Amino acid sequence: MRTFFTLVLVLAVPAGFAAAEEKTAPIAPETTTAQLLLLRQKSVQKELKLTDDDVKKIMEFTNKESDEYGKALKLGANERKAKVDELEAANKKFLEDNLSADQRKRLEQVTLQVTGLYQLGRPEVVKALNLTEEQQTKFEEMQKEARKALEEIITSTERAGKTEKLAKLREETSKKIMDALTDEQKAKVREIVGEPFKGEIVFEEPD
Repeated sequence: MRTFFTLVLVLAVPAGFAAAEEKTAPIAPETTTAQLLLLRQKSVQKELKLTDDDVKKIMEFTNKESDEYGKALKLGANERKAKVDELEAANKKFLEDNLSADQRKRLEQVTLQVTGLYQLGRPEVVKALNLTEEQQTKFEEMQKEARKALEEIITSTERAGKTEKLAKLREETSKKIMDALTDEQKAKVREIVGEPFKGEIVFEEPD
């Protein structure tokens, strides 16, 4: 899988976020991409009780979408956006056609837990948690720090231990998030994300 997909999977620091800093950065289907990438993880497949046939379909579909996204990056801005919108629609349809309502709900919860830092920047989450301007600024700084740390891990020439380092980064980031929230906000977060997901997220080397 490409480095982009690893970035989305681990902390959901997608090209959409990068675009806020670099106008030339490519855009990408964000939430559904993270969900599909999580479905490639054996721990998530076990969590959702997917069958071998389900897993085969997921791997084939995500490989195809990865190739299509790669082609989209070579297009002009308008064509690229149109293609990404097309991929987003295809992703949503695949999830609806191949997962039950309960599986989709749990996948959404797992995605929120894994990509919590990015989710905190979404307007609907800011409103739901009633985040202050100070908290929003703090989370923006945390995003930048996490992205830098993530890129250092991924681009490191040392292959051994990357999964463990990513897990540690996720754990540290989660703690920082919770420390920045009030007790009321923490309760709301727990209500939204459901039972803690304890599965391992394994690093996939980019192609």
